[in-house]
Amino acid sequence: MDGFAHFTVNRRLRRSSLAVSLGVIAASALAACGSGSTAASSTASTGLSNAKSSPVVMHAVLSVTGPDAFLGDSEANALKVLEKHVNATGGIDGHPLQVDIADNESTAATSVSLATNWISQGVPFMLNGSVGAIDKAVDALATPNGPFIYDLSPVEHPAPGSMIFSSSFSLKQEVQADLNFFKSRGWTNIAVMSSTDASGVGGFAQIQAVLAEPSYSSMHLVSHETFNTSDVNVTTQLSVIKAAKPQAMIIWTTGTPLGTVLNGMSSLGLENLPSIADSGNDSVTEMVHFGAVVPKDLYIPNSSLSLPPADLPSGPVRSTVASFQKLLAAAGDQPTLGAGQTWDAASLLIGALKKIGVNPTAKQILAYMQNLHNVPGVFGMYNTSFTNHRGLSTSDVYLSSWDGKKFVLASGSGGAPLNSSAG
Repeated sequence: MDGFAHFTVNRRLRRSSLAVSLGVIAASALAACGSGSTAASSTASTGLSNAKSSPVVMHAVLSVTGPDAFLGDSEANALKVLEKHVNATGGIDGHPLQVDIADNESTAATSVSLATNWISQGVPFMLNGSVGAIDKAVDALATPNGPFIYDLSPVEHPAPGSMIFSSSFSLKQEVQADLNFFKSRGWTNIAVMSSTDASGVGGFAQIQAVLAEPSYSSMHLVSHETFNTSDVNVTTQLSVIKAAKPQAMIIWTTGTPLGTVLNGMSSLGLENLPSIADSGNDSVTEMVHFGAVVPKDLYIPNSSLSLPPADLPSGPVRSTVASFQKLLAAAGDQPTLGAGQTWDAASLLIGALKKIGVNPTAKQILAYMQNLHNVPGVFGMYNTSFTNHRGLSTSDVYLSSWDGKKFVLASGSGGAPLNSSAG
């Protein structure tokens, strides 16, 4: 299948210095609790003068170009929308925030080079995206003294007390919601089709681990097939799965390879097999691109950020999601997984800066970030601790189907039946 031509942005340097004032979506709630060879901005210094015009810099290394641009471009766009919003709503003690985006070109080496340069300048914190393998390479640069690194991929599982935070719900929580959804439909014999890259391997490992939990003892893995993300035909593997007669399937791959699998399912008459693709495919643009090949029984794990606010319980999360979606819509953008991951990470860090002040140390940021209590974001309500550097739970995961134009809620929270839970 052809790659996402309209997902891939031009290859030239895309580094933005976004001078923004500090006020964020749900700010009141928060207060309550380049190319790889290009050097980082000279504004990386953490020491600020007393002049209110001096900026607080938030560095973000993202996959703006390359094969992971379908996530990185969305993340960068979200930061630009956040810039426009907060630019008009105040700042941190009058200081503007400058978001400095560097393009890692979807390679770990470039990402490490950019991050190393920032660290050498004393940067106390940064946003790290866009996929797990690249995030992990940068995470290895953190020491007990910093910098504080907020991963925009949910793949990593930060060690207790470490300088690493991970965005979104965890892979384990996603798989639990998937299996809860299958169980609620009576689909207990399942197959798995996973890619051989790090994402696919990690996803299948979590599926195996969750299936071993006592609460899922009624479920059985009847077939598991793998494929390379560069494959253009996977009918051989799907034929093996078809012969096993599963009641449902999990497809663990993201982007173009998902289209390859869906095409194969269509050619083999498997388009009516209920299937869940991993949450990395929570993208309106992607689903529109696949068009008619998307089967009616394909489900995507997503969160409150992708849902109509009316489908959510009233409260601060619903209000935060409504504002987030409104701002993105005004910019002609969609509430994708990547946008939400970036939005919450940046907003929580802004909350830390508002509380600590404009010259924080990494240790001060960590102390604040691992003590969040009922702080609303677009993914749900954040509650963190020394051992919990994510802050979300399985109940923050929903399943949605695609109706050809938009995602439609298909489950209650945590994959439960719609009539048993609204969120």
